[in-house]
Amino acid sequence: MNIVVNGDRRPELEAAAAGVDAGTALERAGAELSRAGELVVRVVVDGEDLTGQDRGTWGARRDVAELRLETQPPRALLAGSLRVSREWLPPLRTELGGCAERFRMGEDAQAIASLIRVVEGLRLLFVGVGQIQRLAAGQGLFAGTGLSEHVVSDFQGEIPRLLDEIIQAQEGRDWILLADLLEYDVMDRLAQWEETVDTLLGALS
Repeated sequence: MNIVVNGDRRPELEAAAAGVDAGTALERAGAELSRAGELVVRVVVDGEDLTGQDRGTWGARRDVAELRLETQPPRALLAGSLRVSREWLPPLRTELGGCAERFRMGEDAQAIASLIRVVEGLRLLFVGVGQIQRLAAGQGLFAGTGLSEHVVSDFQGEIPRLLDEIIQAQEGRDWILLADLLEYDVMDRLAQWEETVDTLLGALS
């Protein structure tokens, strides 16, 4: 099995993968690359892009001719994840403000449709923050920033709490409480997260 990393064939990884299935070969190559400070971000098996969900269909194969990998340093991946999170905040805040205003105006049907988008946006943000937390581990990112190393996990932990409060207010049909929650509590937390992201991006640069 040929193993190609970022366009270069890697005989030392091929030697470690000799006689094993494709899944084991990927695990061994990934572990070696991780020790060298690189994380696998893309896997191509015999010309076909694969995801983790595809692992069951190809992991046991022993007839794979080529395993092509693309990697990035953890800090580059972290910077990319932070930028995505930062770009997502303005449209989410716009949706929050519009949703709160619709509830205050008694436009229940439009407000609830908007609320669905808000909830989905917060759930996507939760996933992104989790990735940031994993990538930030061990990077020494918080030194000199004035931020606690728990700031990312604390924010991620707040998202489910906010979602629970939103759902409780919706179930109670307390539209004023829901509008206040969106306009003040959620908006404030997003503004704090934006400041955190900007600080972390500054530390990375």
